[in-house]
Amino acid sequence: MNDCKRMEEYYEGYALGALEGADRAELESHLAGGCLECAHRVEEARWLVAQLAYLAPEAEPPAHLRARVLKAAQPRMLRPRLMTLGWLATAAAVLLLLFAGAQFVQLRREVSGLSADLAEQRLRQAELTHELERHQMALAVLSATETQEVRLAAGEGSRPEVRAFWNEQLGLVLKAQQVASLESDRTYQLWVVPKQGNPISAGIFRPDATGTVLYITTPSGRINEAAALAITDEPAGGRPQPTTTPIWVGKIS
Repeated sequence: MNDCKRMEEYYEGYALGALEGADRAELESHLAGGCLECAHRVEEARWLVAQLAYLAPEAEPPAHLRARVLKAAQPRMLRPRLMTLGWLATAAAVLLLLFAGAQFVQLRREVSGLSADLAEQRLRQAELTHELERHQMALAVLSATETQEVRLAAGEGSRPEVRAFWNEQLGLVLKAQQVASLESDRTYQLWVVPKQGNPISAGIFRPDATGTVLYITTPSGRINEAAALAITDEPAGGRPQPTTTPIWVGKIS
């Protein structure tokens, strides 16, 4: 037991590889004798040194700092063993805190990036869902037997034909290709022209980037009360009554 007590001051130096000469030989001979207590304490010192090696940055320490560390680990040093263990524990704690702080910052950045990606995916999903619903509504109108087709021809110029499909129960679908885009302060406006009275707005629309129009609306009134459908170029937001000559007009038979 007295030998074990004396060996305590050798553990850290031996674990660091700094114990030399007769002291090293004495400790190794003691361990070879089968002392389980000292063997366990040496393994603890090795574990602590290993943790410092994993936590510390990969860099060669300055020569003067290395000399100070080795000197601090020498056996029979002036400082008590508890001070050495305290220094190692403090160093491990500081390095662990620095490592944990860096990991937290990195994790927060990754979470922020994932949140932004998730928000973008949800927005995209909402857009796709809306587009799917529009096409399903259009298909329902186009496939219904009561739907009436109206062809709107351009009054002048080489504009494409616009086709309207009107079903009093399901709504009206406006379809066209290669429709010219308008300035940002202008919009197309669809009108139901009744057999008697002023035109009734059926909403505003704009073609997409490819010039495609797929506009779905629910006009007021009945088909048999309408004489025609017309489309004009109006200021953004539309107007209560047409302010320009219709670009497309289609009679309802």
